[in-house]
Amino acid sequence: MQLVKILGYSHLMIAVGAGVTAYISGLSLGLEGEVGEAATLIGAFTGLGYSVQRFIKTRFFPHSAPPERIDFMNKYGVGLIGGWGGVLLGVTTLVTVEFSTSSIALVIFLILISTAYAAIPLREKAYLKLPLVASVFALATVVYPVLLVGHERSDFTPVLATVLLARVLYIAGITIPFDVRDLSIDSINMKTIPQQIGEKRALQRAVILVVGSGITWAVLIMMEAVNQIVGYSLLVHVIITIPFVSPLLAGRNRSEFYYSIILDGLISFQFVILFLCYLLFQQ
Repeated sequence: MQLVKILGYSHLMIAVGAGVTAYISGLSLGLEGEVGEAATLIGAFTGLGYSVQRFIKTRFFPHSAPPERIDFMNKYGVGLIGGWGGVLLGVTTLVTVEFSTSSIALVIFLILISTAYAAIPLREKAYLKLPLVASVFALATVVYPVLLVGHERSDFTPVLATVLLARVLYIAGITIPFDVRDLSIDSINMKTIPQQIGEKRALQRAVILVVGSGITWAVLIMMEAVNQIVGYSLLVHVIITIPFVSPLLAGRNRSEFYYSIILDGLISFQFVILFLCYLLFQQ
């Protein structure tokens, strides 16, 4: 549980995952080293964003959070927000990125949606939780890094849109097990997928979504629309992910370690797979 608090409740795991996703998405689009600093900034934004969301959720909507999360945020929430705020401020002053009109407009949009998700709260509106989580995370880790390296909205290409789709499908798939976990605390009015069709069928949908992401990467690889090594590594990453979101391994009775460390950690694990693929292709 201590590891869960350090890596999961602190939002370090998801922040690293967002940075890794942004970096590898950029590599897939041929941005190479340009996207590294943008990815670092996105990781810091994610850490702060999740901390603010969870603080609002546990402070004002405690019925929608587990007791251990409420206790942690009551003790460390303010410090966590201050810490991530300091990290973001430091990163912002150190990185060299393009704060264009497009990038500023997108980050303001993402901040407003993320805040509304927790504060209104949009997440409790029927059918909204899953598409909001998947689309915001994908926009932040695919489109935002492209804008930060100097591209504009006019550069939004079919390839970029397809990579965005692959990310949306993957994040939606990996989010469904969290909805299964939250069956006992989510309002029935939210109409999440597990609430509507049950735990097992919801996890089967999660597999379908993740497989859909893999098919999308396979199409991009066959069309030679993305960096081939990166594309193959992401396809392998999808294949590895499938059992972890399936009824075989996921489910309501899994410990918080499974969700906060293993599932969230899978997002960062794509970097390990990419590294191994680079080694393999160089031989």
